[in-house]
Amino acid sequence: MNRELKFASAILTFLLFTSVSYSQSKTTETTLHDFMEDYTKPASKKAKKGDKAALERILKEVPNFALDDQKAKWKEISDAAIASGDLESSCKNCHKEYKKEYKKSYRKRPIQVPNELISFLKNSK
Repeated sequence: MNRELKFASAILTFLLFTSVSYSQSKTTETTLHDFMEDYTKPASKKAKKGDKAALERILKEVPNFALDDQKAKWKEISDAAIASGDLESSCKNCHKEYKKEYKKSYRKRPIQVPNELISFLKNSK
């Protein structure tokens, strides 16, 4: 009986650690448009009131959502905004350059958002 209990305990421990590490590495699929509406827009409003942490965190991650040939430019735009402290300039500059193309061709394109980022943003509301 003691041997069976140890075995069951080992199995449960393994499953617990496996599920924890799996859930931490998961992503949530959405579109860039929906991500911007659900998370970036509220973070932008908070930034205007002085709490820039959420928007800055988004700007660090958003280049990963770009098409491969645009990632460097998105990163450049985000990094410049973060360095200047004018986080809103990132939104304006990116929209000026890419919004028409994205709205027309990529609006339904899925992106993978790390669950860790979503948790951070939900906890910062």
